[in-house]
Amino acid sequence: MENNALIVLTGKQVVDGEENSYELTTMGNYTKKGDKYYISYEGSEITGYENSRTTLKVKEDYISMIRFGKASAQMIFEKGSKYSGFYNTPFGGMSVDVTTKDIQVDIDENGGEFRLDYYVQFNHDTPVRNGMHVKIRKVGDEIDSVRTDKEYA
Repeated sequence: MENNALIVLTGKQVVDGEENSYELTTMGNYTKKGDKYYISYEGSEITGYENSRTTLKVKEDYISMIRFGKASAQMIFEKGSKYSGFYNTPFGGMSVDVTTKDIQVDIDENGGEFRLDYYVQFNHDTPVRNGMHVKIRKVGDEIDSVRTDKEYA
């Protein structure tokens, strides 16, 4: 499958009042099937998921994330809902609970963006607040023409 989209992910996490953030700009795949959009990309060291592949399934008020690789997981984000699942790592597995505070989706066949505001709780420990902003821009064969200025970053 060839890459057909520029994907910019920014994320933040607040732990004990300290905010950590990251940004990843990568090429990936973007397609529509039925009423859902699928975004798929390779992980990187910056996000802590090198040697993994992440697929996001997005529709108006629902996002699911499936990650395959050394760390595998599935998480479902729906405003006001709690999802419980399992997170596998090279060091062992743990339970994961995801509570979505807010979700905003604005995408179409050419790309768009979505935002998530959610809490993650591993092994019933203290919940940690997270935010994610993903921008997708579908591109053609001319990758050199892709702009990565602040309009898309």
